[in-house]
Amino acid sequence: MNSAIDIASFFVKKGVSPLQLQKLLYYAQVWFFVKTNRWLFSDEIKAWKYGPVVPDIWQRFKYMRRTDIIPHDRLAHKDYSGQFNDHLQQVWDAYGHLTGSQLVDLSHGELPWQSSRIGLLNNQPSRNPVVIDKNTTKDFMLNDGKIPFISPQPSRGNYSNRHV
Repeated sequence: MNSAIDIASFFVKKGVSPLQLQKLLYYAQVWFFVKTNRWLFSDEIKAWKYGPVVPDIWQRFKYMRRTDIIPHDRLAHKDYSGQFNDHLQQVWDAYGHLTGSQLVDLSHGELPWQSSRIGLLNNQPSRNPVVIDKNTTKDFMLNDGKIPFISPQPSRGNYSNRHV
């Protein structure tokens, strides 16, 4: 099985910030589960207050500002072919145009993150794992076998109205 750092290299090559990377990894995991009923990578995703986070990835890039682009040389690049490359490219095509703030707002409106934060205040830290299963992913619907394009939405203020 892949690790999150292996998957991260695909998105880092595209030019992403640490905040975008966290959310793209979440969407890569969710949509892979929707398609295959399996995990794309073995690392656990946590339900932090600004959305889903892979702690090992956060540790690697915590020295960077959330909006800075991660330098391409920060990760060894792994080449994917076939199913994995197609899947990661679909995630990029659907979500890659969104800012980190937009991705935070989007993830806050979805059942995997919401169900992992039950009983917590909006700004309360959490170590709860994000729940990705048949129940929490029921709203994730493929469009002719592909991940649908996600249009940018006005901010809901989960992150973007408080941070520049």
